[in-house]
Amino acid sequence: MRINTLIPLVAALSLTATAQAQDYPRMPIRLIVPYSAGGMTDVVARVIGQKLGERLGQPVIVENRAGAATIIGAEMVANAKPDGYTLLAATNTTLTINPWLYPKLPYDAVKSFAPIALIATTPSVIVVNPKVPVQTLQQLVDLARAKPGELSYASYGNGSTAHLAGEMLRSRTKSNFLHVPYKGSAPAKAAVMGGEVSVTFEPAFTGLPQIQAGKLTALAVMSDKRSAVLPDLSTTAELGYPDMKMSAWVGILAPSGTPPAIVQTLSGTIEQIMAQPDVREALLRTGGEPVGYSGDAFSAYMRDESARYGRVIADAHIRID
Repeated sequence: MRINTLIPLVAALSLTATAQAQDYPRMPIRLIVPYSAGGMTDVVARVIGQKLGERLGQPVIVENRAGAATIIGAEMVANAKPDGYTLLAATNTTLTINPWLYPKLPYDAVKSFAPIALIATTPSVIVVNPKVPVQTLQQLVDLARAKPGELSYASYGNGSTAHLAGEMLRSRTKSNFLHVPYKGSAPAKAAVMGGEVSVTFEPAFTGLPQIQAGKLTALAVMSDKRSAVLPDLSTTAELGYPDMKMSAWVGILAPSGTPPAIVQTLSGTIEQIMAQPDVREALLRTGGEPVGYSGDAFSAYMRDESARYGRVIADAHIRID
């Protein structure tokens, strides 16, 4: 194609994209959640989706497309038309852990998506069965060193956030814990409460009720700052382990190629939504810490997270069978 023919074509495409952005949205928006209903990602997506729909004048329909460690939902959005009408509520599993575990993902964590906003994070909490004779993280470490290989930790399966958290605990404290994988977070937590396993790593959202009921003993929150829902619980950073951090997070992304004006409309609207006190309170009730990063800040956050998880996975030789 000649240059003098190409220039009008590019101009026409640019005008079309601008017109679409100015007209956006003209119909309902689908927000794909790659998890089952009821979890933190689903709850956060519904809080943001409702407010987003109110402000944009079109309903935001949350669709749960769970399965294959979030790969099913992520692939669906990666392959969707990049017009702003199909969005993804993604997590660290989707974008910063899976790429290190699955060499043939049907999406590229960086190239397949346009970041819109990081909504919230929720740190993992190191919890033990109340019968384990410890009340602090240091006591747990001392016990593990005194009885190498006798203490076990439960995860939600190989490569899960709990598995990575357990490997961080083992390597950072130079102690020995036996990894026991379960098929999901509910059986892993039940195993600890039942005394089959000593330790697990629960997001504040799912672990808080059992901690408050005394069914699990919380030792530390795996973050730089204290959790708003567990303000009296020390962080791993405070306890001398600044690199032992694990947080689940929820962010909104669009398919790559979505017009920048539409991405800006969505990120700007979400920024306004995140400033509302009732939204922040709703997120805090899920155990989530409101964030609100957009654009380059969200991209930089994901790059840092991915590099950190990559090191943990490589050092621990974690593989998906």
